[in-house]
Amino acid sequence: MKKLLNTDSYLVGAIATLVSELLCAGLLWIVLLATGTPLADHVRWFVIAFVPPVLLLRYYAKEKAYPATLRATITTFFITIVIFMWFLIKYKHVTF
Repeated sequence: MKKLLNTDSYLVGAIATLVSELLCAGLLWIVLLATGTPLADHVRWFVIAFVPPVLLLRYYAKEKAYPATLRATITTFFITIVIFMWFLIKYKHVTF
C-alpha cells in the first residue's frame, strides 16, 4: 500500500483522495448509526470527511515531490467540496 502512495500519477491522487473521504464518511456514518443519532439532522457533520484529504495534500506538497499526484488530489478535493456544498444548499441544510 505504501508503495502505491509513492507513485507520481493522476490516478493515485484521485483514488487516494476519494478513498480517504469515503473511509472517514463511512466511519462517521457507522458511529451515528451505532449511537442512534438521526442522520438527517447531522448531515453537516460529514464535512469532517474532508480532513484526511487535507492531510494527504500536505503530505504530497511537503514530503513528496509528486506534481501529478498533487494536482489530481487538489482537483478531486475541490470537486468533492463543490458537490458537497451543492448538496447542502439544495436540500437546505445551509442557507444564506
